[in-house]
Amino acid sequence: MQTNKNEILKRFEVECRKNEVWISTFFEEPHLAPVCFVKVIDDKIVIANNFLTKTVSNLKKNPQIALGVVFLDKEGYDGYMVKGKAEIYESGEYFEKMKEYVLKRSKGRREPRSVIVVDVEKIYSLKPGFGKKRII
Repeated sequence: MQTNKNEILKRFEVECRKNEVWISTFFEEPHLAPVCFVKVIDDKIVIANNFLTKTVSNLKKNPQIALGVVFLDKEGYDGYMVKGKAEIYESGEYFEKMKEYVLKRSKGRREPRSVIVVDVEKIYSLKPGFGKKRII
């Protein structure tokens, strides 16, 4: 299990190229959505909003967010959940960096409407087993 915050956050970026990262929000009722364009910039998780209408609507009313990623490594299943506060940007440095990333990865087929920038406050291990799960 990794314990370095930056290494853990990078896992969301790396795994997003293979699998989905799941994003959870809440306003009036829970909402869960897969995302596939994720980068770590300035120790924050940045997510492209290509089709996240309900997610963005929830975040405008309640900025609390959770993200999860699970992967298979040589020891079996592992993963992480992060919790924090999100901000939405429709322009600026985060938006421009993510727009360039999405256009490149999608070969011009996708362009974000905005980006969700997550200030990570807590990190939990999702590795199967009992015991303390909070890492940071």
